Amino acid sequence: MRKISLVLAAMLLVQSPLVLAQSMPGGMGGGGMGGSGMGGGGGPGGPGAPGSGPGGGKPRAPKPVKRHAYDKIVATMFEAGDADRNGIVTLDELRAVIAARREAVILERFAALDSDGDKMISQAEFVAWQSSMGSAASDERAAMGARAAIITDALAPGVKGDNAFALLDLIEPLSGTVIAAANTNYDAGLSLEELLAYEAKRFEAADKNGDGALSMDELRPRDGEKQGPGRAGGPGGGAGGPPPCPPGQTCGGA
Repeated sequence: MRKISLVLAAMLLVQSPLVLAQSMPGGMGGGGMGGSGMGGGGGPGGPGAPGSGPGGGKPRAPKPVKRHAYDKIVATMFEAGDADRNGIVTLDELRAVIAARREAVILERFAALDSDGDKMISQAEFVAWQSSMGSAASDERAAMGARAAIITDALAPGVKGDNAFALLDLIEPLSGTVIAAANTNYDAGLSLEELLAYEAKRFEAADKNGDGALSMDELRPRDGEKQGPGRAGGPGGGAGGPPPCPPGQTCGGA
């Protein structure tokens, strides 16, 4: 039976945009934390009041994000880019880290197709892979995996917990642009201290009362504001912009 070489198959797979380890709902997908708030219907128990938990019960308030916890997230992101552990992240180093992650995902997908592990993909294996996609296999772009998100040329922070979406919006991912902007002494690369200082400006701008901690209200962008990659508006909140014209009044553009 005819075989597709490892090289050819890898070329096929690389056209399939894949996701890095960090998925970014909210910031990347449509601003789930933005708009007029955390509202929406309740859980399975019924509509409930805005901000209610499952079944309309009282939700648990997320804990404020303190500065040391914020800095720890930034430091972990830096360490992911500092492959040689010399305390500096260069542009070439960042590109190499991202390329290695991309290659690892591609090889993982290849291994999933190569069911017999002989480093070759047979016609039968390829047909089995396409058949597993169901009706999507009849569309060329979908069959190539184009439905997935694109691997970005940046390292996003690894965040979990109640405030994950908001922090993903607030912390700027480590990219070539960030390296250039945060490298204040213009040396060979970006140090952790420089990255912490750069990201601290975003924390301080969000910390409206200056208490060194970000509450849920401070993490939530106001209508029409853009705090990070996400935008105002989203589930449970309207899109940013002027309020509707009050009944009986004539407003501009109305």
